[in-house]
Amino acid sequence: MNAYSKIQKSLSLFMFITINIFFYFKYLSKISVVWGTVVSLLYIIFMLLLIKYRPTWKRKTVTSALVAFIAVAAVLLFFIPKDLFTADRWLIIDLFWNSVSNDLYPYAQQTAIGNSPGAMPFYFLLCLPFHYLGEIGFITLVAIALLSIYFYRKSVQSYTLFFIFLASSACIYWEIFSRSTLLINTTLFSLLLWILNAYPRFSNRMWLGSALVGGLLFSMRTVFVLPLIVWGLYQLFHEKVQPLKLIGWGVVFLLAFAVTFLPFIVAYPHDFWEINPFLIQSTLVPSIFIAIFVVLAIIGSFFCHNNADVNFFSVILLFGIVTVHVITAIYHYGLEAVIFESRADISYYIFCIPYLLLILTDKSVAVKK
Repeated sequence: MNAYSKIQKSLSLFMFITINIFFYFKYLSKISVVWGTVVSLLYIIFMLLLIKYRPTWKRKTVTSALVAFIAVAAVLLFFIPKDLFTADRWLIIDLFWNSVSNDLYPYAQQTAIGNSPGAMPFYFLLCLPFHYLGEIGFITLVAIALLSIYFYRKSVQSYTLFFIFLASSACIYWEIFSRSTLLINTTLFSLLLWILNAYPRFSNRMWLGSALVGGLLFSMRTVFVLPLIVWGLYQLFHEKVQPLKLIGWGVVFLLAFAVTFLPFIVAYPHDFWEINPFLIQSTLVPSIFIAIFVVLAIIGSFFCHNNADVNFFSVILLFGIVTVHVITAIYHYGLEAVIFESRADISYYIFCIPYLLLILTDKSVAVKK
C-alpha cells in the first residue's frame, strides 16, 4: 500500500471515529459527562484495535449477525417512543403527507417547533409506504439491508469489518431509533454511483435507466451534488464514458429531477417560488461555502486516478460541508449550545457513513500492521 492510500485510510478512520464520538459524547453526557468521556475513549481504543487486527468471521456468521441486528432493531422500534430524541424527521414526513391530503402546500407548513419540510419531493415519496405503515424507522433498516447485500459481495474480511463498524456505531443506533432518514438517502445515492462504476457492462438502455433513477434519487438532498460532480468529471477526464453518452446521461438525469417538482409548480405556482426545498436547504450552510465546495469538487476530480480516489474525495467534501454547518452554529450559539441544545444538526454527518464503510473495509487500503 502506498503512502497516499495510507493517508486516505487514516483520514477516513479519523472521520468515522469523530462522527461517532460526537454521538457517544452528546447523548451519554446527558447521563454523565464522565460516562460520555469514558465511553468515547474506549470507542477510540476499540476502533484502533479493530483496524489493526481486522478480524475475519465466517460469511454465514456475519450474515446471521446482520439478520439478528435488523430483527432486534425492528422489534425495539415498537417499544422505543418516537419522541425520545429531538429529531423530528418522522414528524415532518407525517406533516408533509397530511398537508398533501388536505390540499395544503406542504413546504409552507411547520411543526410545533417551527421546522418545515426541507427535503426534495422524491424523498417524501420514498417514505410514503413507511408513513402508511406508521413506522418511519423501518426505512433505516432497509438501508442497512441494502448495504449488507452490497458488502456481502466483497471479501469475507470486508464483510466482517462492515458489520463490526456498523454495530459499534452510535450514529447508526441514533439513526434507527430517532426515526431519522438520512442513511437511506445517502445509501441509495452512493450505491447508484458505485454500481455505475461497472458502466462497461451496461447496455445503452441500462445506462439511460440509471440516469432516470439518479435524477429521482437526487430529488432528496442537494448535498449529493458534491459526490456527483466528482464522479461525473472523473468519468469524463479519464474517458471512462464517451462524452456524448455522459451528456445524454446528464440530460436524462436533470429531466427526471425536474419532473419531481412539476406537481408543486403546477398546483402551487406562487407558493413554490416563495418557499421551496432549495431555499430551505440553502439555509443550512452560508451560500459562499456552498459555492466553495462546488469548486473544490471540480478541483478534486482532477486528482482522482481510480474509484478509490473518487470515494475518498466524495466523503471529504461531505464531511467538510457538514463541518462548516457545525462550525457556523458554534460561532453563532457557542459550543455548549451546539452539543447539548442541538443548535447544529450533527446527524448530517451520517451522509458520510456509506463511503467511510467502503473505504475502511477495503483490503487494498489496509493499515500496515
